[in-house]
Amino acid sequence: MTVTMTCKHYPVGQAVTDFQPGDFIVVETNGFAAKTIRFGQWLRYHGKRKIYAKYNHAALIVDVDGGLIEAKPTNVSRGHLSDYVNDNVYVVHTNFNEQSREQAIAAAESYLNDGYGWFTILSIMVELITGIKIQLSYNRSIICSALVSMSLWAGGIIFNSNPLQMMPADLGAAFKITPKE
Repeated sequence: MTVTMTCKHYPVGQAVTDFQPGDFIVVETNGFAAKTIRFGQWLRYHGKRKIYAKYNHAALIVDVDGGLIEAKPTNVSRGHLSDYVNDNVYVVHTNFNEQSREQAIAAAESYLNDGYGWFTILSIMVELITGIKIQLSYNRSIICSALVSMSLWAGGIIFNSNPLQMMPADLGAAFKITPKE
């Protein structure tokens, strides 16, 4: 699916100020895990889509104060936009109506305290290396971009690919979030 929505870039050091609950972020963070995710996406994406491999994390904005729900390697928990002031952040304005926004946020909240989707990461790695598409998971676990994709799905945005297998780059490509240099 390709959806064009409003997107705003906040460079390193600039606080995110323009958002609504139901919007989401994709982020370029640093660290070993971030570099590993970007490398895997770099292997998966080719041609014009390769630019989206820069994104390595995603989260759903769930309140007017900048609260997030996000999947991290420990579990699904609440975070805040201010946690990413030292990273490149892209906010996608979903333009949800009130009902869709509430449904998307309720979906994200349903994942709170779930585990991180390590088996999903393993199945994505198998696909990246071999091209074979399999889906491995265990109950009550999810990765960051799947959490966002499933929440958006609950709000009425339907993807042409499996939202549980979507990576941050897949969100970037679906919403045409062009990275800034």
